[in-house]
Amino acid sequence: MLTFLGHAAFMYETENEILIMDPWMSKSGAFDSSWYQFPSNHLLGDDVRQIIDETYKDVYIYISHEHKDHFDIPFLKSLELSKINFITPKFRRDHVASVLNKLNPKSVTTPLDSELINIGNLEIRLFLDDQEIVRDSALGLYDKASNFTFLNLNDCKVYDRVDELFEIYKKFDIFTCQFSGAVFHPVCYDYPEKKYYEISESKVNGKFGSVKNLINKFKPTLYIPAAGPPVFLDPNLIHINYQDINIFSSPFKFKKYLHDALPDLNVEVPVPGSKFYFKELQIDIEHPVDNILEMYDKKNIENYAKNYNYIFSDRENQKSTYDPLDVQRRLLVELNSKLNSFNIKQKMNILMEFSLEEIKDTSIYIDFEQNVIDILSKSKKSSDLTYEISASAGDVGRLLDGYLNWEDFMLSFRHKLKRTPDIYQVAVNGFLTMETEDVPEFVDNLMRLQNQRERITVEVGGVLYSIDKFCPHQGSDLTTHEIEDERFLICPKHRWSFDLEDEGKAVGHDASINAVDLDGDGS
Repeated sequence: MLTFLGHAAFMYETENEILIMDPWMSKSGAFDSSWYQFPSNHLLGDDVRQIIDETYKDVYIYISHEHKDHFDIPFLKSLELSKINFITPKFRRDHVASVLNKLNPKSVTTPLDSELINIGNLEIRLFLDDQEIVRDSALGLYDKASNFTFLNLNDCKVYDRVDELFEIYKKFDIFTCQFSGAVFHPVCYDYPEKKYYEISESKVNGKFGSVKNLINKFKPTLYIPAAGPPVFLDPNLIHINYQDINIFSSPFKFKKYLHDALPDLNVEVPVPGSKFYFKELQIDIEHPVDNILEMYDKKNIENYAKNYNYIFSDRENQKSTYDPLDVQRRLLVELNSKLNSFNIKQKMNILMEFSLEEIKDTSIYIDFEQNVIDILSKSKKSSDLTYEISASAGDVGRLLDGYLNWEDFMLSFRHKLKRTPDIYQVAVNGFLTMETEDVPEFVDNLMRLQNQRERITVEVGGVLYSIDKFCPHQGSDLTTHEIEDERFLICPKHRWSFDLEDEGKAVGHDASINAVDLDGDGS
């Protein structure tokens, strides 16, 4: 039996085993109380605790990666840990495994990519995406007793490994993966409303298209839209929920999209507590409520937020204790430490400005080309090529005091960003989101990707092109690309678009796959 526990969490139960996946149940939300589960699953957390307390079965908990909407440390600490066997990938950065071991559970297993784990009649494999700036995993499950397969991709974009997964599993009874956006672009960026909506709509369409194509390849018996979207209960963020267009799409909107595109596909929108029974090649479904659509109604968000006002009131009181000038000095030390490890061998003619909202006359400036950093007057800004970030002293102070890490901070949406020109740069993004100790590995990985020169040939619009085999973003194999408008090559993992008629330059990003027209004239 498979039970949906909310957001990206599932529980699979056999006669002798319980496997829980990415339980995010805490009432404190995630990313410094920025994201919250929707619909709420907090009461279900008590049920899960009781099941673990009372069961005679072996209990396993899979943690896919370190994002706090998957790695809910407060909830894990509330469990009877002497009964818990954790499973989490063997990433280069062993943060998750290290934290889990410190909890003193029954065991912690860290399998390699696609390594087989046998648990009773269950065969489990994790499929890793470990690219420094992104660290994630998917889970494949095969129940030999019932001949049932479950593929849980959650957020993990192993879109270029379809053939490998098919070779292992042959069929997929239930498939789930993230369909909603979950990044700080364009949410935190300074865009006019029209451009914000255009970017959001483009991202939604791209995400829908990628998942639809994946579903069409896997051809599961049932698809469950999960892993989002969250809601935002902080009074300073709650407006995001009510925007006419943003990247946080309703599962019902996606279900309609899939019905129009793949009318034969069986799609079931779950709520926390929905159960899926696999019997004699048939999937029976049992929901805890009659009206599922009503649970997703945004009218519920205001009441939801009122129940947690105390969290944000306490948080604001704590933020007010920080002195902005002291935070600025501490932030300078932190960023300087990052810069000292940022030994990148590429041209970076860009100036980063990091401002604290309470300080009006100075900012921290990082000149990547000259490799220098200092606190300067805002009137001395010397470059038109800038990446600007601003946040409150309290929010940055909480980051520096360890309430959250850099990636948590960026995903909290409690900052504002502006790029001039508006072009994504992997290196700048990595500099901001990486922990100081991870910066050298990130730089090495980025340089490795840029130095990969293996080439493949593709035919587009009747023209042969030679291109780099690997995407310059995060190294995805472009052999499994898509083509749009007989001109643009689309990466299968993050849908970066490369214009083959413009030497393979990325659209909206500072990167290229170095396309060469082998026919010589583009025709």
